[in-house]
Order: sequence, then C-alpha cells, then structure tokens
Amino acid sequence: AKKLCERSVLVKAVLEVWSSGPTFREAVASALAHDQSAKDRRRSFVAPPKTFQIRVEFFGKTAAMEEKKAIFDTLRPIFVGDEVANLHSPDVTLWALEEYNHQTGEKTHVGPRTSIPNRVFIARQVAGGRSIDKKLKSGEKAYFHKYDLSQRAVLGPTTLDNELAFLMANCARVQSGHLAMEPFCGTGGIMVAMSHFGARVTGGEIDIRVVKGWRVAYTKNKQAALEAARNRHGEDVQLRERPTKTKDKFKAGTAKAAPSSPAAPSSPGVLAMKHLVDIGITPELAPFVATCTPSASSSAPPPDSSSPQNCNNKNINNGNNEEKEDRYEKDGKGVPGSDIFTNFYQYNLLQPDIVVCDNAARPWRDVASKGWFDCIVTDPPYGVRAASKKQGRDPAKAVNIVDIHGAYIPPKVSYGEDELASDLMSLASEYLVDGGRLVFLQPVDLADFLGIDRAASERDGVVKGSLRETVYPEKGRKKDPRLCISETTRDPLLLDETKYADYIPCHQDLRLAGASLQILSGGLGRLLVTMERLPRLRPPQP
Repeated sequence: AKKLCERSVLVKAVLEVWSSGPTFREAVASALAHDQSAKDRRRSFVAPPKTFQIRVEFFGKTAAMEEKKAIFDTLRPIFVGDEVANLHSPDVTLWALEEYNHQTGEKTHVGPRTSIPNRVFIARQVAGGRSIDKKLKSGEKAYFHKYDLSQRAVLGPTTLDNELAFLMANCARVQSGHLAMEPFCGTGGIMVAMSHFGARVTGGEIDIRVVKGWRVAYTKNKQAALEAARNRHGEDVQLRERPTKTKDKFKAGTAKAAPSSPAAPSSPGVLAMKHLVDIGITPELAPFVATCTPSASSSAPPPDSSSPQNCNNKNINNGNNEEKEDRYEKDGKGVPGSDIFTNFYQYNLLQPDIVVCDNAARPWRDVASKGWFDCIVTDPPYGVRAASKKQGRDPAKAVNIVDIHGAYIPPKVSYGEDELASDLMSLASEYLVDGGRLVFLQPVDLADFLGIDRAASERDGVVKGSLRETVYPEKGRKKDPRLCISETTRDPLLLDETKYADYIPCHQDLRLAGASLQILSGGLGRLLVTMERLPRLRPPQP
C-alpha cells in the first residue's frame, strides 16, 4: 500500500474498513457486533500510549461543523475511553466517510442532492497518498509537490498543471531507462514528470521561441532560476534584471556565469544516441558515439559547433551552447535562463533532447519492425489555449525572398484538429514498441454528452465547426446555464465512460486502455486518453 501511495497522484489514502452501513449508527452497531478478535485488533491501534485522530469526510456533499461533531458523538461506543487524541501528529488516523448520490431532476441535468447518504464507512488509514491536510505539521507531503508550478524557474502561457502531468506519466507507466517522447513539448511540463521517473526524454517543438525562451517563456521563480543557473554554469553566478519595456510578466532574472570557469557539456544528445546503440536500434553509430561521449573527469571547453568532429546534430539543442548576450537581449526578445532546459537544471534531472521540428513532417528514424519509444505522452495544441500550427505557406500571401538562410523560420499554417489527431495516431503506431503506451489529452464539448444543442441555445442556430469556433464563435455566444458545471460533478451523463469512445480518435494498431473526463469552464472538458500499441505481426521463424 505504501509503495502504491508513493507514486500515486490521486489516491488520498489506502484504508482498512472496520465497519460500514447505511448510517453511522448502523455502522457502529455492526462494529460492536464483531467477535472479540476483531475488537482486540481495533484496540491494538488506538490503545495508549498510541495517539489517534478522526477525519470526517463527505463525498458528494459539503457538511457543516455541527454535522461532523454529531458524527464524533455517534462513534463514541467503539472506544473504551482511555484513548489519547492528537490532532497534529497522531500515530493512527481513523476515517469516517459518507458518500452521497445525486437525483436527476427536471430543472437541471444534475438535480438536487439526496439528504440521506448512500453508505458510510469507519476505517483506519493504512497509508497516506497525496497530502490530505497541508495544515498538519507531520502531514504526508506528496512527492510531486516540489515540482509545483509556483516553484518552477520557468513557465509558459500553457504549461500543463503539475498534478495532471504526473498523472499522465503514471498512465504511461514511465519507468527508469524508458525512452519517452513528447511531440508537442512546449516548455517541458510533461517532460519534467517523465524525467522524474528516470526516463530518457525526447521532445519535439515547432516554435523555437518556446525552446529558447524568447518572449513566450518567462521566469516564474527568480531564486529557482538562480539555483538552476548555478547548477548549469557553476557557483560564480549573479542574478540581474533584464531591462524591458514590456509588462511585468516578461521581466525575468538573468543568470550570467563567470567567463573564467567553463563547464563541461552534459551532451544529452550523445547520451540518447548511446542508448539507441545499446538497445540495438542504431548499431552503425557505435564508433561515432564512442568518440563523442564526454569523460566524467574532462574539463575541456565545449567543441566548436562548426567543427566536423562535433557529433551533436545541429537540430538538437543540448542546452549548453555558449550564446552571446546580445543575441538573447537584442530588442529584449530573449532571456538567458528562460529556455526549456532551465527547469531540468533546477531539479537536477537528465537533460532532454529537443528537436525543433514539425509533427506533420516527422524527422524521427523509422523502425517499423519494432518501434523504439516506450511511451508517448503529450498535450497537443488544439487551438483553444495555444494555436495549432504546422509548416506551410498560405497561397494568398506573397512569397518573400530570404537572403539569410541561417535565421530563416519557415511560415506556418493552421493545423486542423482531425489532421493533428490522425498524425498523432500514426506517430504512435510507427514509433511505439509493442505494448508501449500513448497518453494524450483530447478536448470535448460537454454539450454533446448532455444532449444540449449549442447552436440553438448559444449561437442563434449557427452550426459549430472547430473546437475553437465553439469557444470563440465569430458573432459571440450566449451563456447557457446548463453548461455551468462544477469540476467535481457526479452527473451520471458525464461519468458514463461508454460514451467517451465516440469522441476519441482510433487506429487499427492501438487499443483504448482507458479514458477519464476533466471538467473545464465554458461547458468544455478534456479526456485523459490512454492507448496501448498492439503486438506487431511477426513473420514465422524458419
């Protein structure tokens, strides 16, 4: 149980049920009717000098303190009377749980709550998962709390929620030594979670501004950025403010290392290529990697990127290239220490391999016979919070002649929802190993689940097109009160998982392993989808 809770994100606690029933009075009566061995076992957990506390929790209802006090009084008969209570650091935590259901009504799709609990439980906590009470000095803090977004050195405008990122990594069963991929990595929120579990992470991102920290990414925690810079460049680091003429959200600390103490590169690109050699995918690179892998005791400066002996692919940025200050700060368009690698230095995680590329034109090596990624975990841009783009040229726009090819950034066009989903499915089919997992977020319109016609209720009959047009219709929309849904709703129409498959893309090589719904604002939601690569058909052995 403790091992389960050590990695779990959503499990609050693992409980040993002592008694249950329709009400607490009946649950207490059932506990008192147990044989003497059961009573002696309960007594062994709360007898002095041990201390205990009782947590009263309601699921599907918000209760007042008076109701909780009444439950405490109801539980008195199961105690002898000499037990010692300790609300701050108890040896044992007992739980009194009440579960409520909703009754479907005519006025709303949710309906009023029932006044009688569905069932109640009296239980002992065997192991605590996530922090169940941050006010307790000895409260069990979840392992992922140190990665909270408020503590991160660098964030982006669409950085994924920390708990959700770790939840997705768990759904993908990420383990130490796995080769993981994030094809829409952004500022690396999901990659941080996968790196925590020891995976070698490769990311793809079409927007070089996000990778470099130019305008898009910003420093959230200046002290954390300073510590990350020290981990990255050495101890002699100063934090200074970059002059800016924009809003405060673009202000950031700049970490500058002493020029007299160059650091040896970590060369994550070489490490990833070495891993591919070790698992037998690219044996032809073995001599190449052997000459490029840096020695742990080497203190030589990084090789010149223009040298033919530099084995790092030019499309892979290992986060250690020496950049001129004016390249970052010219016109205030970039900030040192705000790139995608900063958070990995902050937490001393293995640096990811980042490729600036277009998912619609994938640059990855094709190993169709067996695949090479153990998992693919991603939050694709569906055009609501962040625009979904791919490389392309609008035929209606004039063609510009580019003279400086080194600074050329290809033009982009809209990346349709169906096309993006199809490309993601084919990516997983081609590059996942047998049994590998694809975990992604799929936005949905909750009106479809509830049978509500948005065209009639919000857009005066205008039929919706893309998801973005649903959120931001051209002529505006009215607010339908039926779509003001609580994120903790227990509406059976929304929790019916059999309906989810109709809104999830599919592929003949992938099996749907599970899906769960998260309620968002505006009548929208998103499905956390987990799919598994089916075994490839092998030719018969002679």
